[in-house]
Formats: sequence, structure tokens, C-alpha cells
Amino acid sequence: MHVTSENWLEAQYAVLGAALIDERVVPKVMSETTETDYTGPCKNVYLAMRNLFLGNKTVDVISVSSAMGENYRSFLAQLMDITPTAANVEHYIALCKERARVLELRSVAQDIVQSDNIDTARTLIEKANSILADNQRSNIADMAGAMRSFMETKTTEAKYLTWPIDVLNKYLFARQGKFIILGAEPSVGKTAFALQCAWHWAKDYKVGFFSLETSPEELFDRLMAYVVGIPMRKIKKGKLAKSDWDRVAVASQQVVARSLELIPASGYSTADIRAKILERGYQMVIVDYLQLVSSRGNGRYEQVTNISIDLHNVAQGLNVMVFALSQLSRSDDNRTPKNSDLRESGQLEQDADVIMMLHLEDKSKPAGNRKLTITKNKVGECRQTELVFDGKCQGFARPGTEKQPEMVQEFLPLPDDKNNPFQ
Repeated sequence: MHVTSENWLEAQYAVLGAALIDERVVPKVMSETTETDYTGPCKNVYLAMRNLFLGNKTVDVISVSSAMGENYRSFLAQLMDITPTAANVEHYIALCKERARVLELRSVAQDIVQSDNIDTARTLIEKANSILADNQRSNIADMAGAMRSFMETKTTEAKYLTWPIDVLNKYLFARQGKFIILGAEPSVGKTAFALQCAWHWAKDYKVGFFSLETSPEELFDRLMAYVVGIPMRKIKKGKLAKSDWDRVAVASQQVVARSLELIPASGYSTADIRAKILERGYQMVIVDYLQLVSSRGNGRYEQVTNISIDLHNVAQGLNVMVFALSQLSRSDDNRTPKNSDLRESGQLEQDADVIMMLHLEDKSKPAGNRKLTITKNKVGECRQTELVFDGKCQGFARPGTEKQPEMVQEFLPLPDDKNNPFQ
């Protein structure tokens, strides 16, 4: 419904009138609206009701009239006269909030137009995004509603996000709205693994790959090495043979059919990422890597903390899957990385639904096998698997399945040593 100034005023009257004629709706009105949802005398009535409510006093026409004085008695009577029932109060609350948000967005938009530097504009965009998110209202489920939903949704097999390494499907139950972190030290292959995931997901979802340090051209070179199986050295030197071009031609139709976009995101803030998601309609986004995202805050710890909180809110608020890569603090041994190794903020460990660590099996052998360890899994088990990395063609697979990277394999148990974070 298009909300005009006139029906916004009618909605305000209806909400307040409903609260005056039916005391049972007062808690709903107090919890789901604020003074910014009202104008003029309606705002004053709301504030009087709120003061009574917070003071644990009865909220009815007599108490409100007594609190506001003689001048408001006729107005309160009018509110009750034009509201025959409190049955539609939820509808009118929604109208109040929608119009109030539109006006607030207009005000922010005017400030953006008048802003004279990029930092001010980014702050205002973040404010606009928070208005759009409308996080104030909550969908509370009582036991009857929760049971009804359980019986309705559990009659069919649940569908979750699948992974290019098929064994992950046995332990990760991820879907849109989740925040997943892949941690790795530099040069272990986290970008290659993320590109492999992006290629896999883009068959069924629209994926945005936000690269904060690598150009789209270089990313596409690496993607083609993986998809077509052409060595990176030949691609980088521009020395593709006729047989290579034949393979590119065969793969080209499949490549252009994938819903994958590579975004050069150097200097992007989380507000920029959110805006691009809304503009392009991404269902899944990859951020490579999160410590490079521009953020507010004093010092790196506070900045990365804000990045983590914001990306978590992006995932939930926009119902997209956010797969963020993270640097790890360097270590000299071959131990399994812990969540506390995520660089520069403990907030990452708190916000993520899933955390995976990609690490060398033996750091003295940079070209050797990797291990992928699930170190946090809110709705599943924490396990570890071994991976072979084909640096020549930028692809990961389970040992013995290099030609069939999606063959189902079993996870290995986590290492039984003193550095195991799950003992």
C-alpha cells in the first residue's frame, strides 16, 4: 500500500485509539512503535501513554486524560470515536512505521546530497541501511506457533547450501542468512578455495565476489585455470595452444551461464557491500578478505569488530549468505589453528555461524597437502579433512579424487593432540 501523509495520520489515530479502547493492545503499541512514528498531538499522546506504561500504571482514557490535562480531552475522545475496534491495530502499526521510515530516509537522502566528503556519506548510508533493516520488530514464537511451524516444515527433506568438496555437505547445514568465515594464513589458497565455491554456488544462486585486493581480471584467470584445467603459467604468459583454446570454447557457454559477478572492492565499507547487494540482487556474497574492509573505529581491533558485526547484520538483515575470508595470525608450528587465531578481533569468533580453517599439513612443504578444519559449527559437528591443492590449475579436491572433486569422502577425525581446540 502506498502510504500518504493523510493515511499516515489516520493510522496514528487508529493505533492510539485502539490502545485507549482496549488496554490489552497497549504493550504491543509500546513495544512496536516509538515516538518517531507519530507527529503533532499524536506524539504527545504516545509519550503520555509511554510514561504511564513505564511507571507500571493503568493506561486508559481516564489516566491519559488526567496526565495530559483538559486541553486534550476532546482529542482523546475523537481518537476513540474514529476507532471502532482494536482488531486491526497491527495493520495500522505497520502503516505508521512505514511512513515514518520513508520520511526519515528522505531526510538522510538530503543529507547525503549535501555531504562534502566520502566518510560523511558512508556514515549516512549506514544510517539509511539501518532504517531499511527495521530491526526493532521481532517475530516472537510461542510454543504453539513453534510446534505448528515444526510440523509444517519438517515433513519434507530440508535443502541446504552445497559445497564443491562434497564431504562438507555431511556436516555443514548452511543457508541464506548465515555468516561463514574461512580463515587461513597468506598463500595457503583461501582465494582459490573461495573461487571454487563461488563457481559451484553460481549454478543455482546469484553470487557476488567482493575482492578487496585482487582485480577481476586476475580472479577470472584463476577461475578459468580451475574450470578449464589450463595451467596458470600458460594463462599468465598468454601462451595458450590451439588445444587450450578448443577447451575454452567448449567451456565458454557454461562459464557465461553462471550467475557470478566479480566486484573490485578496494576501499569498500560494509555499507558499500550492502548497497551493492541490494542493487545487484545477490543471494550469496564472498568477501576477500574482511580485514581489508573499510570501517569506522579507533584502532584495528575496534574496526575489525565493527566489520564482523556489520557483515553478520548484512547476512541476517538481507537474508544472504556471507562467506568472508579472514587472515590468521602467523604461527611457526603445524598445529591446527584455533578460532582465537582469527586476526585482530575476537568478535569474529562470536558472530560467525561457521568457521573453517584452511592450513598446510606441513609448513615446511608449501606445495604439500592442506587440511580443512571446521572449528565452529553452530548446528553441526566440528571435523577435519585433508585436501590436495593443484596450484597449477587452482583447484582443491580430496586425496585420490583429483579428477572427481565432488566424490563423497569421509572426514577424518580431528587430530588427537594437545593443540586440538576440541579436546
